[in-house]
Amino acid sequence: MQIQKTVITSKFYFLFVLTMFLTSCSNEDNTVGASVPEEKNLSTTLSEYLDENQSEADPGLSILIKHKGEIVYQVQKGLARIQGNHAIEQHTGFRIGSITKSITAIAIMQLVEQNQLSLQDKLLDILPFLPSSFENITIAHLLSHRSGLLDYIDDNTDLSSLDGVTTSQIPSIIPGSGLDNLLFEPGSEGEYSNTGYVFLALIIEEISSMRYPDFLKKNIFEPLGMTNTFVIDEDEHLGDLNDNYALSFGNSVKVLGFDSLIYGGSGIVSSPHDLNLFIEALLNYELITKQNLNIMTIEQGPIEEIADYGYGWMTGTGQYWHTEELTDPNDFWHTGGFDGYRSVLSVNPDLDLQIIILTNNGDKSQEIMWGIMRLTKEYFKNN
Repeated sequence: MQIQKTVITSKFYFLFVLTMFLTSCSNEDNTVGASVPEEKNLSTTLSEYLDENQSEADPGLSILIKHKGEIVYQVQKGLARIQGNHAIEQHTGFRIGSITKSITAIAIMQLVEQNQLSLQDKLLDILPFLPSSFENITIAHLLSHRSGLLDYIDDNTDLSSLDGVTTSQIPSIIPGSGLDNLLFEPGSEGEYSNTGYVFLALIIEEISSMRYPDFLKKNIFEPLGMTNTFVIDEDEHLGDLNDNYALSFGNSVKVLGFDSLIYGGSGIVSSPHDLNLFIEALLNYELITKQNLNIMTIEQGPIEEIADYGYGWMTGTGQYWHTEELTDPNDFWHTGGFDGYRSVLSVNPDLDLQIIILTNNGDKSQEIMWGIMRLTKEYFKNN
């Protein structure tokens, strides 16, 4: 019996040692896994998602994600232009749609800091040729979409009438178009209006004595090295700067069927690389002061079914129906949507996280864009 007990005890001892050895190996493997930089784990998650949802043969997207000052994910996938099978590259330019509004607003705040403007200045004091019905609209109302102005795109029943129309021609088409009517008394409500940002571009031109594209180039694009960023207008079209650009749905220079040359609310072409330089400078207070950035990102009021809005930025979680779960109370951000182009630029101060996604495949791209945002936010909230 004693011999049998010793043999049994030895077996248990061997199994115990073997178990401890295997556990140790497992722990070592876990330790190695835990030491892998977080961006690799994020990269795996996002790359698997893109493999399932984005084809190399379709119009696609360009992504840049930055966490704690470091770029942790930068990927391009899909086609910029179907004809010729031109793939999206790191510096491919996209129309960024309404993200343009954030840049226009920064330009306005630069003029405010130079004491050339006040947010309470009246629109008609600067642009007196506009209809008298606009007499109570201030610059602050324009920035926050609380002007009551109709939208020259969304409230237009014949978009072909905008084909080739320039920014300087917008005031001349207002009389008789119905755009001289207001939806509400300025400041009393919020309603998204591209028209208001066209007027802001005209204000920049009037106050600075420079064309809007030239003002942005001199005061934002060139100082920051945004070499692949420019404003589409009658003098510069998509493709004029270089051959590295993305078409709407990969096949059209036009958007919504017309040649869009109107700037202020949209019109900027850029890349995630360049927009990263823009956000970096903004957060380092190189473009405007910290105080004025804080002013811009304070909610001025809600815009129904869109977002809470500050001056040129969507703020907090807002009411944006497809992104409410993707944003946090201290976020400031903007989206863009112009025909096949869908874009987002998101800054999350609490997570020290910035997400930039530009796409050119319409609703399909937008769905993928929200998926990327959701996975990224979830990752950094859980790690």
